[in-house]
Amino acid sequence: MEHPLLITLGLMLGLMVLGSPVIFAIGFAGLAYFFVKPGMIHMLDIYAHKFFTGMDVFIWLSIPLFIIAGEIMTAIGMTDRLVNLSRLMVGRLRGGLAYVNVVGSMMFSGVSGSALADISALGPVEMKMMEKDGYQKDFAAAVTVSSAIQGPIIPPSIPLIMFSALTNTSVAALFLAGAVPGMLLGLFQMAVIYVIARRRGFPTNPIKGLNLQVAFGIVLHAFWAIFMPLIIIGGIVGGIFTATEAAAIAVAYGLVIGIFAYRSLSLKELWAILDRSARTSASVYLIVGFATVISWILANERVPAELQAMVEAANLQPWMLLLMLNLFFLVNGLWVSDSVQLLLFAPLFTPLLAAMGVDPVHFGVIMVVNVMIGLITPPYGLALYLGSSISGVPLGRIVRAAMPFLVSNLVVLVLVTYVPAISLTLPRLLGFL
Repeated sequence: MEHPLLITLGLMLGLMVLGSPVIFAIGFAGLAYFFVKPGMIHMLDIYAHKFFTGMDVFIWLSIPLFIIAGEIMTAIGMTDRLVNLSRLMVGRLRGGLAYVNVVGSMMFSGVSGSALADISALGPVEMKMMEKDGYQKDFAAAVTVSSAIQGPIIPPSIPLIMFSALTNTSVAALFLAGAVPGMLLGLFQMAVIYVIARRRGFPTNPIKGLNLQVAFGIVLHAFWAIFMPLIIIGGIVGGIFTATEAAAIAVAYGLVIGIFAYRSLSLKELWAILDRSARTSASVYLIVGFATVISWILANERVPAELQAMVEAANLQPWMLLLMLNLFFLVNGLWVSDSVQLLLFAPLFTPLLAAMGVDPVHFGVIMVVNVMIGLITPPYGLALYLGSSISGVPLGRIVRAAMPFLVSNLVVLVLVTYVPAISLTLPRLLGFL
C-alpha cells in the first residue's frame, strides 16, 4: 500500500476519531489524496466528476422517497394503529408491552425501512406505555432501540437498496433475502423478553373489553398500514415496478390515505415532512458522493486486487473470511455509521467474496445485519443516543439493559452468516437466484 493511500485513509480515520462530521472526514480525505499523490493535482476534475456521478444513480432516488413515505405514515397516526394491533396479537402474554414493542417494530419496518425512524415514531408511545405499566425506563428504552434494528432489514429496506446500488445486486432478491433474518432478530429478542419477563414478573397488557367486534375494528384501522408493504414488495417482486417507482408509489399511497382515508394530513404538516426529509436526504447524498470518491481512490490504488492476492496467499476459506469481515464490521460499528460502512466496504468486499463462491445476496444480508447491530453498540451507536434522548435515561443504563438483546442479535448474525438457506431460500423459491 503506497504512502498517498495510507495518508488518505489515516486522515479519514483520524478525523472520525477526533469527532469530525463523517461527511467532512470522508470529503476532506478524498480531496487530500489529489494533493499528496504525485501528478494528481492537475486531475482535480476527477474529484468533482466522481462526486456527482456517485449521486447520479436512479435507484438512489428511492431513498428520499421512502423517507417521505415513512414520515407521512408517522404523521397520519399509523404508529398508534400498529401498536394497538400489536397489543391485540401479543398483549395478553406476560411482559406483553415488551412483546408489543418488538412486534410493532416488525410491522413498522414495512412502512419506514429505517431504524431511527422506528425509534422516533414508535419510541415515545411504547416507552410511555411501558413506564406506565411498571417497567423500568432503562429496560423500556433498551427494548425500543434493540427492536428497531429490524426495520432496515425487513423490506422495504434503505440499507439493502444502498447495497444493491453499490454492487449491482438485484434489489428484489435482497428484499426477499432480508425478510427471514429480520423476523429472526425479532423472534430471538422475544425469547430474551420471555426469560426476563418470567424472572422479573412483568405484567400482561391485554386490551380491555376485547371481543370479536373490537378486534375487527383494530385490524381494520391498521389495514392501510399493513397493506402498504404488500404493495411495495409485491410490485417489486412481481416485476411491476422498480424500487424507485415503488418508493414513489409509497409516497402517493401515503398521501391518499392521509388526505382521504384518515383525513389527518394538513398542508402545514406536509411541508414540515418535506423539510425534514430533504435535510435527511441531503446528508445521505453528500456521504454517497464523497464515498464514491474514496471508492475510486481504492480502485485506482488497486486495493481490491491486492486484497484478492492476500486472500489467495493466505489460503483463506470462505468461512474464515466471513468471520474476519464480521469482526471487522462489528469493530467499525463501534464508531462508524451503518451507511458509511456500506458505502466504503460493500463495493470493496463483494467481488472478493463472489470470487470465493459466496452469493452477493447472502453477503448483502450479512453486512446489513452486521452494520445494523452497530446502531446499538457503544460508543457510536446512533440508536442508543436517540433512545437516551427520547427516554431521558443515561446512555450507560440503556447499554447495560440492552446487553442481552445485543447477545441475541449476535447469535442471529452467526446463524445468518453460516446458514445461507436462512437468507437465500425465499429468493430461490420465487426464482430470483
